[in-house]
Amino acid sequence: MITKIARVLMTVAALGALLPLAAIAQTSPDDPAVQAAKEKTAVVFDLGRIFGYLQTLEKEQPKLALSAAQQQEVYTVMETIKATKRFEPNLADELLSRIEEEILTPSQLTEVDQIAIAKMNERETSSTSQSSGGGGGQITSYIAGGPFNPMLDATKTIGKDFASYFELVSKKLGK
Repeated sequence: MITKIARVLMTVAALGALLPLAAIAQTSPDDPAVQAAKEKTAVVFDLGRIFGYLQTLEKEQPKLALSAAQQQEVYTVMETIKATKRFEPNLADELLSRIEEEILTPSQLTEVDQIAIAKMNERETSSTSQSSGGGGGQITSYIAGGPFNPMLDATKTIGKDFASYFELVSKKLGK
């Protein structure tokens, strides 16, 4: 079931007019369309978070840092991410699975999981500042059919972590 605000936002996006207003439109976090979009796009945010975890791995567990070959593969994934204006969950799932199943070693993946658990606990204890639950205006844009790539949002932690790790890998690879 599409809510009235979702229909309005989709119409605005379809017309290509006033899209910035769609991104700042106020929607209730309890709105069923918002909840459904958050659930659907959770994998996109999971993909985005892994780059912060990989950077933490690099700093805290240098023995588990990615090899040059692994960094090249991650760099290729990150290039795909940078070129994607609207992230759909299936692409995020595909890229996340590639990182977890094909690029990282079991030891690295175990450590990344431990970092993820620790970070999740940190987010839960400071959840009052993130009451919108990840994405706010981006979720509204996603619902409206507009651009959606949280990894490119330099105003959010997920975007800052992505950019920082991309820069780190780029330097290490000499790009």
